[in-house]
Amino acid sequence: MATTMNDTARVRRARLTLILIFAMFALPLVVAWVLNFMTDFTPGETANHGTLIKPVRPVTAAALLDLKGAALGANYFKGKWTLVYRQAGECGDACHQALYVLRQVRLAQGKNVDRVQRLLLLEGAAMPVWGGEVAEHYPGLAIARAATATDIAAFAPAGRIYLVDPVGNLMMEYAVDAVPRGIVKDLERLLNVSYVG
Repeated sequence: MATTMNDTARVRRARLTLILIFAMFALPLVVAWVLNFMTDFTPGETANHGTLIKPVRPVTAAALLDLKGAALGANYFKGKWTLVYRQAGECGDACHQALYVLRQVRLAQGKNVDRVQRLLLLEGAAMPVWGGEVAEHYPGLAIARAATATDIAAFAPAGRIYLVDPVGNLMMEYAVDAVPRGIVKDLERLLNVSYVG
């Protein structure tokens, strides 16, 4: 009789242990599901330093022309992370500072430097006379112009730094005076988790 009671108690403890193990794994999933679908919960603090663009906007370079007037091509944004600075008018001190930041952020990626490209985006019927000088001063920087504002409407407003993913989606933006270290950290994190680009 005592053996039967011991066996029953053991079976009960084993079942309780199994239920507790199941609950440990299931409870976080249930809480996450409830927070995601039943409430408006958003974390108070995020890890990114830039502003996420929601929803991401697909962009194309089909209507963009380089310094020589040749088309960049519709696939320019595919396969690499692209740091874009959109400039309206002359490239003054703020423009040069932004281009310097883009160069330094790219160089800070170390072994991943080849996965990142830079683009200065302009608007106008003709390439400005200072375009060649800027290209000389910042080697590796692509400079492109769009004939109309509609062709670069996704990159609005001007005077900001944008990040395009390797699939061709505009997904993050920064103020021109953003802390460069924050942009570096965001890009490092994205490069580490991305298998594209």
